[in-house]
Amino acid sequence: MNLHHSAAVAALLCMASAAHADTARCHVIYGGEEWVVDAQPTAQPYRVASRKIGRYFEFKLVYADLPDQGKFVRTYAYGTSGDTPVLIQQASYRPLFDPRADGWGFTGFQYVYEPSKGSELQYWCQWLP
Repeated sequence: MNLHHSAAVAALLCMASAAHADTARCHVIYGGEEWVVDAQPTAQPYRVASRKIGRYFEFKLVYADLPDQGKFVRTYAYGTSGDTPVLIQQASYRPLFDPRADGWGFTGFQYVYEPSKGSELQYWCQWLP
């Protein structure tokens, strides 16, 4: 492999790393277990699927980058004690987030309660530049 080819490969790898460098990460805690949910920028925020958390919750993390609205992060917590998930908490955040924020990231430590069972979900989200 010659020097020019090596430099081109290195440049492509750097661009690929930079394309995935921005990440929102949430730590979701329920019933003594922790799930990690990551999101990279998307132009199709409505296509992001929620993730089943334990028996009574679903959690969705959306990191959108839209031409008309810019970048934003949204968290959604759903209660699932019935047949259909029901939104019980939604929050919106705008970057730039300071990665040196206190121990609970840009959301702070959140508590969400499923209303019919009283189950508790906890989460906090951080920015991974």
